[in-house]
This record gives sequence, C-alpha cells and structure tokens, in this order.
Amino acid sequence: MTCQTKCHYEVLSVPRDADAATIKKAHRKLALQHHPDKNTHKSPEEQDASAAEFKLIQAAYECLSDPVERKWYDEHRDMILRGGLHGNNGSGGNGGDGSSFLFDVMPYQFAGCYDGYSDDDPDGFYAVYGSVFEQIFQGEKDGFLSEGNIDYNDMPNAHLGEVSMGNSKSDWEDISAFYAAWEAFSSCLSYAWEDIYHLYDIKEAPNRRIRRLMEEDNRKKRKTAKKERIDEVCALVRFVKKRDPRVKKQREKIQREQEQRQAEKMREAEERKKEVAVAREEWRAEAERNMAEQEAADLDAGRIRLADLDSDDDYDYGGCKRGKKKKGKRKGKGKQKNTNYSGRREETGDDFNNDHMPEEIADATNDIGIPSENSSNIECDHVSQHVGVKEVVEGELQNFEEFAQDNTNEVDVSSSSEDDSDDDEPESWRCECCKKDFKSEKQFENHAKSKKHKENMKKYEKKLQKEAEKMAILDIMDEIP
Repeated sequence: MTCQTKCHYEVLSVPRDADAATIKKAHRKLALQHHPDKNTHKSPEEQDASAAEFKLIQAAYECLSDPVERKWYDEHRDMILRGGLHGNNGSGGNGGDGSSFLFDVMPYQFAGCYDGYSDDDPDGFYAVYGSVFEQIFQGEKDGFLSEGNIDYNDMPNAHLGEVSMGNSKSDWEDISAFYAAWEAFSSCLSYAWEDIYHLYDIKEAPNRRIRRLMEEDNRKKRKTAKKERIDEVCALVRFVKKRDPRVKKQREKIQREQEQRQAEKMREAEERKKEVAVAREEWRAEAERNMAEQEAADLDAGRIRLADLDSDDDYDYGGCKRGKKKKGKRKGKGKQKNTNYSGRREETGDDFNNDHMPEEIADATNDIGIPSENSSNIECDHVSQHVGVKEVVEGELQNFEEFAQDNTNEVDVSSSSEDDSDDDEPESWRCECCKKDFKSEKQFENHAKSKKHKENMKKYEKKLQKEAEKMAILDIMDEIP
C-alpha cells in the first residue's frame, strides 16, 4: 500500500482554522506551482516528485473543501496521522480482546493510500479498496464465529460477501449493488470487550439494583462502540464512492440523459403549442366561412315573416341591431308632417305624383324605372304620402284596441256567470303580445297589469304600425301607373 500520511493543512500550508477562501487560494497557488504541465523543463526525478506532490495537494483540497468531510477529518486527524487506532497501519488490535476482529479503516480515508486507477496496479484504487472491504467483512465473520455461532450464513450482514469492488470494466449494476450493500452496513458483533463491568463484578454486586445499573452501563458502552464502528465504515464508503471514477461517469451520464429528456420535453411542448395555434386558426377560419355562408343563405332566403319573430326580437336583417329612437321627437315630427300635408293638399288639389313621394318611395320608383320630374321638391312634398299610411295605421290600431277590449270584457265576467259556463271556458288563456299561456283568469289578469306586459304591448303596437306602413307602401306602388 502506498501510504504517504501527511496532514492536509500542512500540505496546503494553511492553519487549521482557515476559511474556505484561504484554502481555495492556497490550493490554486500550489497547483499552478506543481502541475505536471508547468514542470516539463525539469529533470525526470523532479517531475515525479512534483507529480506526487500535486496528488497530495489535490487530495488535501478535496477533503478540506467539503464541509462534512473536513469535519470528520478534524475529529479523526490524530488517529489518521498516527496510522490507525493502534498505530499499526491498519492491523487489528493488540489481540487481547475482541477488537482484534475489527479492521482499522482510518489509514484508508486518505487519498495517498492508493496510486492511480489502473486495474493491474496492486497499489491502484480498485486493488487497495477491494482488499480493504474484504478484510472488513472477514473481521465481521471471524468475530461472529468466535462468539459461539456455528454458521456464518446466519450473520445479519452475510450479503456483504456476495458483492465485490470490481474494476474499471465492471457493469454498473454490480457497482450499484456493491455501494448499496455497504452504505447500509451494520456490524453483527456484540462488542462485549467494551464492557466496564465483567461478569465477576456483576455477581459481586450488593443488590439487584446495583447489578441492573452495571448491566445498563455495559449496554450503553456496547451500543456506543457499535455505532462508532458503523460510522467509520460508512464514512469510508462515502470517501471511496466520492472518488470512484465509475460513479462520476455514471452521474455525468444520468445528467446528460436528464438534460436530453428535458430538451425533448421542451421541444414537444413547443410543437404542441404550434399545432394548437394552427388548429385554432383553422377552426377560426372555418367558423368565419360557415358564418359567411349562413349569412348569405339567410339573405338569399329573404326576410322572415313578422309573425315568426319573437316579441323581444329587434334583429334587422339588414345586418345590424335597430337602435332605440326617441319617442317624443318622432311623435312630434309625425304630427307636424301630417299638418303640413293637409294644408298643402287643400291648396294645390293636385293628384299624387312622384314630386309628392317620400324619399323611400321615390327611391323605389327610380329602381323600377319611373323618372322623377322635380327631385328638388321631394323634401318639401314627401309628407303627402303619410295620409294614406296614417289612415291604415289608425285602422289597424283601432282593430287592436277592439281586440284588447274584447279580451278585457271577457276577463271581467262575474263569478256567477263563470259557474254557469265552466264547461265553455277555455283550458288556457293566451297573451299574443307576450307569447305566453296561462291556466286561469287570475293569472291572466295579473299578467295584464304587469310592467312587462305593457312594454310588450307597446312593441306589438309598433310592429302593427310598421306592418301597416309596409302594406300602405305596397298599395301605393301598385297604384303607380
């Protein structure tokens, strides 16, 4: 075994209480000084000495730069520099107690105990630590048999003999199984040599209470010694695993695979995002085409009947919603136009011609080929047509009022007459303005008094008026020669 035991703090020439920045600065300075590439001009002997010193510098920095490993090193520094627990470079105890079965691992928690990572070199990483773990397990087996056990296969940690350190060409499954087994190390020894009170002392105790206290002290000592042994071995496993090039290579491989998977996921996410955007645009274009086709079909089909419209439907098939107009202003304008028309009609006594048409009718006559002789006077004379429209509208409104009055009279029938004509009453009462059916007269009466019904009644009147105006316009168009 190549064992150059030297204090890490002395290698880096820093005090034991140096901080991380000081250690890093000292390592950089010494690494540049002893790096093999910086000493090519020296003799072969000097180059070998510089290479060995460079390895010690790297090992010291790896230990002191890790807070956990540095803490453990500070706690066991004296034992490591002394060469082990008993100063015999890894051999067992003095042979007088059971501690001789415990292989001393302290000297091997130092990077100078191996030389390189060659598979054929007996002082290489794999050869040195392969032998160390075999001797640890052999000590456990010998101690287990010395305690009176017959078959070592009954050992709780017998599975440690089934795994080996391997070499640089070993499969990752075997390497992973090796480290998994040793990271869960637990000693099977009793550690009875740590007892403070021996069997004779316990028997000579004055009473049972004292005996129990002695036994309790012995159990505590054994438990403490076992825990320390487990910590030593687990610390060695961590030390070796951290410096194993096979583990580093596997970690890099896993990291690359994770980065590739992450990049693949991001690429797939971007592709899905683009596909969703394209599908959204296609759907939007398809919806616009369908809407345009539907609007074209509606226009080709013509205007729908007034009776097919809902009472609240103000949709104008010209392509927009009809805005609400100010009733007062419209009503006043209508009266003014009718008054002007009466005076002009009596003064002139002329027959109806294109000069007296409203603009809407004049446009319609122009579309069918009737010329307008005096288009400048259209704005003054267009009110003449409103007399016929007014008469038609007033007639329709009068019919509607008579219809509403008849319904009201039917609702005001006395209770006595209801009892006499129960068989003749309808099963439901319907409001044509609101498009609703009622099961009783009381419901119909309450509905007739509601605000919603009155609003619908006004809308219904407007519809009748519009229908009357359209009919009047059609009649006028028919009268035009």
